[in-house]
Amino acid sequence: MYSDSLRRRPHTSTSTAHAGTVPTVTARTTSRHFHGLNYLLVVLLLGANIPTALYSLYRHEFGFTPLVQTLIFAVYVAGLLPSLLFFGPLSDALGRRFVLLAAISFSLLGAVVLAFADSTIWLFFGRVAQGIAVGACSAAGSAALIEHEPARNLRRAGLAATLTTALGASLGPLFGGAVAQYLPHALVLPYVLFALALLPALIMVLLLPAPTGGQSRPTQLFQVPHVPAPIRQVFWLSSLGVALAWGAVGLFQSVVPTWIIGLLGVDNLVVAGGAAALVMICSVTAQLVANRLGTVLCRTLGIGAVGAGMIGLLVVDFVPSLALLCVVTVIVGVGHGLSFAGAMRAVGAAAAEHAPDAQGGTLAAFFTVGYIGLAVPSICAGIAITVQGMHVAIIELAIIGAVLCGVLAVLSVRTKSRDHAALPTTQ
Repeated sequence: MYSDSLRRRPHTSTSTAHAGTVPTVTARTTSRHFHGLNYLLVVLLLGANIPTALYSLYRHEFGFTPLVQTLIFAVYVAGLLPSLLFFGPLSDALGRRFVLLAAISFSLLGAVVLAFADSTIWLFFGRVAQGIAVGACSAAGSAALIEHEPARNLRRAGLAATLTTALGASLGPLFGGAVAQYLPHALVLPYVLFALALLPALIMVLLLPAPTGGQSRPTQLFQVPHVPAPIRQVFWLSSLGVALAWGAVGLFQSVVPTWIIGLLGVDNLVVAGGAAALVMICSVTAQLVANRLGTVLCRTLGIGAVGAGMIGLLVVDFVPSLALLCVVTVIVGVGHGLSFAGAMRAVGAAAAEHAPDAQGGTLAAFFTVGYIGLAVPSICAGIAITVQGMHVAIIELAIIGAVLCGVLAVLSVRTKSRDHAALPTTQ
């Protein structure tokens, strides 16, 4: 009897342990996938923002004009938008792993092209490849974070997507500037180190579980953004504000680093790239605290802050000061964060209430307008700088930006007042 029960105990104990271990192992695996995806998003965005700190070196190397510089920056969006709209439905059909591998491939391609570029045209090709990579990763990365968040916490997954994107966008200019400033081969080594940093992310994506079946071919391989009529007023007020905010951020990523070197006499690439990093850090910080503010207030304060930041750029143009520029950068970053958070909340709520079946298309249109806002002002800045010089161009851009922000802020407040007046009163 003793020997029989001794033989049974291990069996029972093992079975119980196994039953309790399977969920634990699964949770640990899911957690590793979640953290690995966070790492992937950070590294991909870091790589896409390395050129921000290197534009002055590229101009010295290839001798192109400010207009060409801003076109090199903006062509990134030409790759990003079609990629975002194409890879979104594709990731639903073929799984996140396939699209994330495509994102890594295009990111590596962009790094190789930029590292070995021997003429200006290769910079355009490299930036397009980077845009495709970020678009593909944006399409599949957020969905993958939700699927692999251990507790299926949608709020935590969304916050992770926001933080990793902003962190990568912030680290890119600092990383590129630091490597180019203090290490040899300034236009090659940043991309080599980036490619090495991508290897762990590649391994992580290869270890992601394959689609479990049930995927069907997408009915539409390219989503055309669409905004239903009932929410168009809210959509345009929100998305145009975000476009202006992204336009201001685009100036800090395309023009301001070179402006710092020319206007303030700063020849340190880390400092030049630091403005682009600081604006994104302040943006994500503002987004984290934006939940405490009402939607309209958040949106109005955000666009007002962006307008104030544009006026600040005008002041810095007449009174050059690195400290003052840092203050202006913080204001623009906070304005961008508040504007983006408030606009996302307003558009999301309007779509959920009035057009629940069109939320995906509405958000695609929202991001499309935002990314266009990122590119167009930078191109206009390049044209103005090339034709009129940096000083006059900054004056014009600052005044136009401030006026547009003021108009949108007033329209937002008046729309809110009109909506309240239209509500039925209770007796």
